Amino acid sequence: MHEPNAQACQIEVDPLSGRAVFVAPERARRPLEKELAACPFCAGNEHLTPHEVARIPADAAFAWEARLIPNRYPVVVDLSGGGVECTAEKRVPESRPAHGVHDVIVESPRHDTSILTIEPRSWRASWELVRQRLARLAQRDDLAWGMVFKNSGTAAGASLDHVHSQLVALDFVPPPVAAKLAAPAGGEGAFDRIIDAAEHDRRIVAESADLVALVPPAPRQPLETWLIPRSPGRWFHAVEPEVVVGLADLLREVVARIERVAPGTQFNWWLHQAPFERVGGEPRGAVPAGWRWHVEIMPRISPLAGFELGTGCHITIMAPAESARRLRGD
Repeated sequence: MHEPNAQACQIEVDPLSGRAVFVAPERARRPLEKELAACPFCAGNEHLTPHEVARIPADAAFAWEARLIPNRYPVVVDLSGGGVECTAEKRVPESRPAHGVHDVIVESPRHDTSILTIEPRSWRASWELVRQRLARLAQRDDLAWGMVFKNSGTAAGASLDHVHSQLVALDFVPPPVAAKLAAPAGGEGAFDRIIDAAEHDRRIVAESADLVALVPPAPRQPLETWLIPRSPGRWFHAVEPEVVVGLADLLREVVARIERVAPGTQFNWWLHQAPFERVGGEPRGAVPAGWRWHVEIMPRISPLAGFELGTGCHITIMAPAESARRLRGD
């Protein structure tokens, strides 16, 4: 069984911009679906993956609905037991070994290739595994922040067709998240203002219990959608079970709407939440009152070209309200 090389994962920093780059040569070894004799994520092929970290149901006497396993081709490696001093005080810029945790969530025992065909129980179980895993990682004082993300389709970065997402925990808070926390407009009441403006401008796409799906005011891509709780909550891993179910169901509904408007569209999504608390409950940094975890779904409709890459600014070919109108089916 191939095991990741801890020495191969490194963070290097651009001296001009301070941009951090994860150097992970092992990622080049990721196989494509057509190169495999059997899918490692299908039930019955568990011996083809690293030993699972968690599963639902937890009792191995029952068939699993969702599994969480270490990523065989990680961007970070857990160095906490390897004699390397790791603290959550590390900040970019600093070239150093890339310490953290990188997992894969296998979202169906069947060879499903779309979240729209997964059994609802398996899909919901996958998000419950995410919640449980983030809650455990949040207790470690050598980790500062965690996220879950999905690459759906080869253009979005996926190498295997079998439905899966990835979970990464880092020993620092990445700049985009730190910028959200520090933005002047992102202070107290920011998420209420975002939701209120979306309601006023008719950019609400769908709702489920305490969650709302909306097109943001400055979408980077046509049909980009955010899922935001109406009630404050810094961490997804701290929510009640019914919120996990609500998020899973609403996310699936939004993806179905995107598929209806733009069939075959590939996409990414990611969950952003506040930094973990230190062991003992002390904050790792200032988090504005009312700040909320949220999920951003970005369809890959328009390519990132020279303007976007050279300026960091995006161009969208569809107005936010028009994206929302099409997603609602008005």
